[in-house]
Amino acid sequence: MRNAIIKTELLCKSFISDGEVNNVIKNLDLEIYEGDFTVIMGSSGSGKSTLLYTLSGMDSVTTGKVLFEGADITSLKEKEISKLRKEKLGFVFQGINLIPNLNVYENILSPTYKTRADRKKIEEKIAALLEKMELISHKKKLPNQMSGGQRQRAAICRALINNPKVLFADEPTGALNSSQGQSVLDIFTKISREGQSVVMVTHDLKAALRGNRIIYLKDGRIDGDLKLDEYNHENEKEREETVYKFLKEKGW
Repeated sequence: MRNAIIKTELLCKSFISDGEVNNVIKNLDLEIYEGDFTVIMGSSGSGKSTLLYTLSGMDSVTTGKVLFEGADITSLKEKEISKLRKEKLGFVFQGINLIPNLNVYENILSPTYKTRADRKKIEEKIAALLEKMELISHKKKLPNQMSGGQRQRAAICRALINNPKVLFADEPTGALNSSQGQSVLDIFTKISREGQSVVMVTHDLKAALRGNRIIYLKDGRIDGDLKLDEYNHENEKEREETVYKFLKEKGW
């Protein structure tokens, strides 16, 4: 039986704008399984980023529950939810968001501040991540001294430093050119194969192909759920046809 690391129960998220209530996520029941590379897609305004933020505890819910490893995180206080995000979750964003006055090594190290983690083990983990992401020669560079792809790879290192149970990514290739994006997607594929649970929001078909599950949102509800085999370059064309057909049927 597959283990659901995240589960929602009648999840709702609403915003009030100019006195009008906008129901973005509507009574959504969803299970995210451990070890999956889950992709969330949908047209603009479908609620995909809002869903990612509520699943990860970055945003509060209006009603309903989000369970992480069986525990209701919607009832946690801000200090508790902050601790959970720092210790068990990782985040990669389109904007990359590296600290500009810290070099690559310092940026990756920053989430470990004020933790009880063993310094030697952290140094070893950073060295391993830098090697995996091909950033060893860049570790003393500031973010503005690197390309967008290199910065995003550094951001992935930072997101992985505390060994997160789930890595959340919101349009991680959105600000990159095609070759940089391909490099970043290859990294996501690699860490997924190594067992890392990934939840990624994207509007890009090439990025979506990397997932083994695609959830399609429409007006705040799940309108489709496509299961796929593990990605490899050899079956990419056939996979693209399958995913495109699924998305087209959903009105993408």
